[in-house]
Amino acid sequence: MKIAFISDIHSNLHALIKVLEEMEKEGIDEIYCCGDIVGYNAFPSECVDLIRKKIKLSVKGNHDYATVTGNTSWFNEYGVAGVNYSRQMLSEGDMDFLKGLNKYEYLDIGNRRIYIAHGSPRDEMFEYVFPDKSEEDLFDMTRFIDADIIVLGHTHIPMKRKIGKKLILNPGSVGQPRDGNPDASFMVIDDNNVTFRRGKYDIRKAANAILEKGLPRFLAQRLYLGI
Repeated sequence: MKIAFISDIHSNLHALIKVLEEMEKEGIDEIYCCGDIVGYNAFPSECVDLIRKKIKLSVKGNHDYATVTGNTSWFNEYGVAGVNYSRQMLSEGDMDFLKGLNKYEYLDIGNRRIYIAHGSPRDEMFEYVFPDKSEEDLFDMTRFIDADIIVLGHTHIPMKRKIGKKLILNPGSVGQPRDGNPDASFMVIDDNNVTFRRGKYDIRKAANAILEKGLPRFLAQRLYLGI
């Protein structure tokens, strides 16, 4: 079975559509999401709708949580703007969907067990696990997780690490990459092979939509830079 993981869509409809098109071409059987469907960009409701239709399962990210609770106390001005805009644009059904997402999930696919969360096993929505995290810390946060593969999001940076027998992965961000590459990022697992993919989408349209909706200019500018 060929499966794909996405994360951090952040209301970027243009990027999400492109990634889904690429997955269809590649013959992906199932798609899973590591959270942060909304926030930052211009199309929260449309992205929630596509996720509900196309994704097998998603967990809840910190922006999803902030959107349903209204609690933005830990966000900077750009995060607050994105959450407030999302709360205005989402329907009651959209909000109910986000509320119903779990903080983590276990997937049993073939002979592998996969743990999926947005942040880390230690703090499922808020802790960042960057690619340069120390082996000691990675071991400490994953040692009690009964899984062969751990898939996380939140950093917006693709990652592949191995600690003991456990593979720790991050698909990067669909809607706001921060690894210096502005193309939408996703990850494919085919048997024992893990590959990271990028999809070139119309960044100008996505950025212009941000400005048209009155969101901060920086949120549009960063899409071009991949930061």
